[in-house]
Amino acid sequence: MAAQLGRELLLKIHDGSGSYDDSNFVAVGGFNSNDIKITNSEVDITSKDSGGFKESLDGGGQRSFSSTASGTFLSDAAFQIVHNHVMNATHPLCRVIVPGHGTYEGKFVITNLDLMGPEAEEVNYSISFSSSGVVAFTPEGA
Repeated sequence: MAAQLGRELLLKIHDGSGSYDDSNFVAVGGFNSNDIKITNSEVDITSKDSGGFKESLDGGGQRSFSSTASGTFLSDAAFQIVHNHVMNATHPLCRVIVPGHGTYEGKFVITNLDLMGPEAEEVNYSISFSSSGVVAFTPEGA
């Protein structure tokens, strides 16, 4: 993956309407800072026949996608959608767009929402979210 500006990473959240085309996803905000983790746990199948080496089950285990990010909300509508999901403990359909790479899409649980407002600056947010089901990846240009 070629070098990319972190601010170009984008989180979009479905607006709750029936259609799932791009026009019904609201950009929450660009990220000023972010951390994306894609993890894959393993299933240990080591036995006496493993020759002293650890073996893992191919295709076994659990995968998860999580992110912590901060930035500035792009609109009141974006804030309201995120806030409603946090307050109602619902799992929205989200898209995380990594320019030059592709898009991750799936249902996520918003595990944390912090709002910060220094006196002479804009209100910023920090958000943490984790996958709640399958996360699909679509390469850019596909």
